[in-house]
Amino acid sequence: MTQVKRKDQWTAEDDHKLATTVLEIVKNGGTQIHAFEVAAEKLSRTKQACGFRWNKTLRHTYGQDLNHAKQKYQHPMHTHLKQAMSSYEELLEAHDRLQKEHAQLKTFVQQIQRVCLESPFNSQKN
Repeated sequence: MTQVKRKDQWTAEDDHKLATTVLEIVKNGGTQIHAFEVAAEKLSRTKQACGFRWNKTLRHTYGQDLNHAKQKYQHPMHTHLKQAMSSYEELLEAHDRLQKEHAQLKTFVQQIQRVCLESPFNSQKN
């Protein structure tokens, strides 16, 4: 008896396309539902079929990868804020360093002025 192959049977290639689509979209901040919609277009299937296949078969195989993809994604604003705070901290450090240098230079100038006023050459001019 020959086994009849269903037209809509999932192949290993279909599974791979579905899995890579889901993982890529989730890694970039998308939802699994959106990933099923995108995969449905790629595979000429319904989003429900893609979701069912993922949840019934592939989720167990790719569950760890999915968790990693979810953790890896950071909202672009979060990254931008981290960079801004880092720059702000660098500016604060530079500001503190410049204030100290300014105070040292001011003290140095005052010492030079005192020495000049006390200099015997200064009294000869008057």
